[in-house]
Amino acid sequence: MFTIKNKVVVVTGGAGFVGANLVKKINHQGLYEVVIIDQYDEKKFDNLLGLSFVDYLSYHKGWGYLEQELNRHDIAAIFHIGANADVLVKDAALMMHVNYDHSRFYLQYSQQHEIPFIYASSSAIYGNSRHCIINSRYEHPLNSYGWSKWMFDQYVTQNCSNFSGKVIGLRFFNIFGMGEFHKGRNASLPHRFYKFIQETGTIELFDQNIRRDYVWVNDVIQVITDVLNDATLANGIYNLGSGHAITHQDLAKLVANVFIESGIKSQEEIRIVKIPLPDTLVNNFQFYTQAEQLPEFVKKYTANTTEKIQHYLREMIAREYKGHIPVN
Repeated sequence: MFTIKNKVVVVTGGAGFVGANLVKKINHQGLYEVVIIDQYDEKKFDNLLGLSFVDYLSYHKGWGYLEQELNRHDIAAIFHIGANADVLVKDAALMMHVNYDHSRFYLQYSQQHEIPFIYASSSAIYGNSRHCIINSRYEHPLNSYGWSKWMFDQYVTQNCSNFSGKVIGLRFFNIFGMGEFHKGRNASLPHRFYKFIQETGTIELFDQNIRRDYVWVNDVIQVITDVLNDATLANGIYNLGSGHAITHQDLAKLVANVFIESGIKSQEEIRIVKIPLPDTLVNNFQFYTQAEQLPEFVKKYTANTTEKIQHYLREMIAREYKGHIPVN
């Protein structure tokens, strides 16, 4: 449970996938004084249904506006979750402005006002390193998104000794779960493979050995809220994954089997086929991620990934097919 009462919690990206789930968790713990910072994007607004918050601010209105509005509140914590996470965006200036400059603004605001600051970093920083360890030897971003996240992590690392109060970065691996419906090509692969089978009956896989670390959004939220309450945790950056990599092939089979077991599709109606990796992705594609050196406050939540993916798939089927199968 949160130890803060009668104060406001700020969640950037609060209308998005992880952010909205975080606001939901905060509400469930008895806190309703939440300020959401996001953009005005109708695709996300369904995520806000059922949430309690006292204000919704657009980051597009600029830092002066944000500072003025935030100054109206007695803030207990800033959870900086918002980012442009589209790995295919080539505009480095846009990525740096949204993901680096805005992050610096929220961090500096939190320092000026002595507010705990917890933010989302990314496993995209590791690129195609064979080890996902928080160390400069293993950090090789492949795209503007990864570089923007790496730059802010560098800023935090170099200035960590000067910070007053809590500053924690969490390197998210591939997050899946309810609330990602609006993300399109940036949704998790469990979600995308689900939609592929639902819409065409076919999952197309790149003809490469690709293995990724997946983590359930519910576990991510639990870690984030625990981090705020942990007075013993040292400032710094930590991996937030499952520590277990799953191949695209095995993930596709898992998704197919859930459809077959549910009776929604027969085995004959589902195809898993290999296609060539486009030349444009060869040097910009992560072939492997697996979180290493996970702290105990992460490991205690993020095990049993396969079972959690199955639960998520069954939850989507139960919702979209009118309770066709139960969610255990």
